[in-house]
Amino acid sequence: MFLTFNLKIRKILFPLFLVLLFSSCKPRIPGADRKIEVGDTFYYWESTADSTPGDVMQNLKYFRKLEDKTVNNLQHVLGKGEHYVWVKFDFTIPDYFRGQPLMLVIPHMKMAAQVWINGIFVSQTGNFPPRLQSTLFKSHFFSFPVNLLNNEPGATNTVLIKIYAMGKSGISSHSFLQPPQFAFPAQEIINFHHTRVYMFLVGTLIFTFILYICLFLCIPAFKEYRDFALMNLFTLFFLVPFFATEMPIYNSGNIPFLIFTKFTYCIPAYFTIAFATHFAFNFMHTRQPLWVKIVRTSIILSQVLITLAIPSYDKLVDTAPLLFGMLLAQGSFAVVLVIINFHKKEKRRYAILFSIGFSPLIITTAIDIARRVADHTQTYTFIALFGWLFSIVCFIITLSVRFARLYVNNEKLTNHLQEEVDKRTQDLKGANYELSVLNERLEKEKFKSDMDLQMASLVQQRFFPQPNKHFRGWEIAIFYNPQAIVSGDLYDYYNYNETLNGLSLFDVSGHGISASLVTMLSKNIISHAFQKGYRQNERMDSILKKINNIIIYEKGDIDNYMTGLLCRFKDSENSDNCNVEIGNAGHPYPLKYCAKEKEVIEIRGTDNKKHYGAIGMQGIAVSFAKSEFEMTTGDILVCYTDGITEAANANQEQFGTGYIKQILKDNPDKSSSELLSLITDKLTEFTKDKPLEDDITVIIAKRTDPKKYVPDETPDEEPLLEPKEELEELSGID
Repeated sequence: MFLTFNLKIRKILFPLFLVLLFSSCKPRIPGADRKIEVGDTFYYWESTADSTPGDVMQNLKYFRKLEDKTVNNLQHVLGKGEHYVWVKFDFTIPDYFRGQPLMLVIPHMKMAAQVWINGIFVSQTGNFPPRLQSTLFKSHFFSFPVNLLNNEPGATNTVLIKIYAMGKSGISSHSFLQPPQFAFPAQEIINFHHTRVYMFLVGTLIFTFILYICLFLCIPAFKEYRDFALMNLFTLFFLVPFFATEMPIYNSGNIPFLIFTKFTYCIPAYFTIAFATHFAFNFMHTRQPLWVKIVRTSIILSQVLITLAIPSYDKLVDTAPLLFGMLLAQGSFAVVLVIINFHKKEKRRYAILFSIGFSPLIITTAIDIARRVADHTQTYTFIALFGWLFSIVCFIITLSVRFARLYVNNEKLTNHLQEEVDKRTQDLKGANYELSVLNERLEKEKFKSDMDLQMASLVQQRFFPQPNKHFRGWEIAIFYNPQAIVSGDLYDYYNYNETLNGLSLFDVSGHGISASLVTMLSKNIISHAFQKGYRQNERMDSILKKINNIIIYEKGDIDNYMTGLLCRFKDSENSDNCNVEIGNAGHPYPLKYCAKEKEVIEIRGTDNKKHYGAIGMQGIAVSFAKSEFEMTTGDILVCYTDGITEAANANQEQFGTGYIKQILKDNPDKSSSELLSLITDKLTEFTKDKPLEDDITVIIAKRTDPKKYVPDETPDEEPLLEPKEELEELSGID
């Protein structure tokens, strides 16, 4: 009866608490939704500790766009160690904010910073060395009075932020400007979710520690009470950094930041996991072997000694993976113990109760990880800490019920045997009910996974440019058909306003999510490499080799590789003609229809060398093909992935390139879109009802008269502006 009641209480309270805690009613204040988003306009320049705004103005040409939008973006671009970096952004004041003071709200910024508006110092947050003090998880706001702002229409306001960066430092890409009446409440809400929300846990932890340490002192035989009390005590110390900025003792700056970090983040975490593991042994009434005690004691002593010996915060961050691995090793003893006891009939109930008790922590930890994997740009509330709180509540209930059952069970064994049988029957019904609930939950999770996959498909397709586009001298049509919801095909074209500079087509091995992730990883790499190579007039096969090296480095141990084409277009002195250079990395040969000869040829390479290898294969030598030729008005270039040529009908006959060549010969005067429709219609007729087994992408680029160029009526993208500096290549990769 007590166990069933215990389970029902958990099922009701845990979802209710999460709904009440993490749902909020946003005030409907007129104008509150209007804000000036600035996170996409950050530029940075690394400087020295004594640099000033005057130095910034003299070095504007060295500022680079902060493309990284993750919460640790400064660490990613600056590397390890300590750095002084200036972050700059400009903004103009819209009509509806003109004549009002503004507030800059930065949801996340580490470690310390100083802010200037239009060359005038505004404020500082945190402390710079030598009395280093981080702002931790607190959000930031800076007031800009009206007299410091350029309120004229179209006038530019410049904000400079000098940041001391060390370890996992960054600045939020979700920063914004608003008038104080809107910005201050928004900042307070952010601050609540980042810091103050954790203060609600403190009272529960203190109460639980006092209660169970007193119970242990009264009943020393119940050692699980001692472990449970100390587990709560060290959890309390671990929570301190999350709301330390609300405490005067921290804000005074009297506690060195490194010491504060060691004795809040690190050492309490070691002891929390150590006592949680010890609690597992005593909760399940299992004696620890001597070798287990020695290993576990050695782990925690090593963690403490290593942490105390580390001389700097940066070294502490570098050592964190080792310390975290030792933390996992400590906790693994509890996991192994649960598995072993689950297979022992007499202790299976203890293992199940222990697992149920920690299930809120496990579930909320998984949610935390999923949210951060899905969006690296936000600093989310750590709901795992509230999952930990619910686990504590679950164990409070469980330990209380266990204590009460000692008396109840003795009475039942003596006087109420029939009641015991009835209870066992009810337990079995409860177990069956739990199984039905679990099955329903699995169905819901499957539905959620399908929805997530659909969302991934939409995100991937937004990576691609519009499929039909006109440029000066070119008419582009693209057919893109993924075999699954997400695709391993990747296409792009590169233009400067109305001039087409090049296009690319790549095919990642495999299908589904892994292949689609490689395409999203590769898109920017290919784009950056092409644009830089285009400006430096590099050969296309050389650019492909650089792309190969970068992708091998970036994708790590992922097994997928890819083939691809990289095309560059340059108008010749005769503006009717265009010089074309194609680099081929193991991809099916593109087709060219020559209007003059009325023939279709395969572009196999004009460099007179052997070609082998593909992109992304570690330790495999490559030699990519290069072809150069001219195209004039009426010529047609067709690039495709092997999904179309290897498409088979019911007789296992492949579609090949014959149909494509014949369509080009028979319809040379049709537009690229019309040619593409003819090809896809023929493919449908050929395969009939047989499903396609691979992703298919076809690009048709038809050369037109540049003098007759007519811009698209409703372009989806604004014209690109010529960059003033060349794109930066990933450092350390040739």
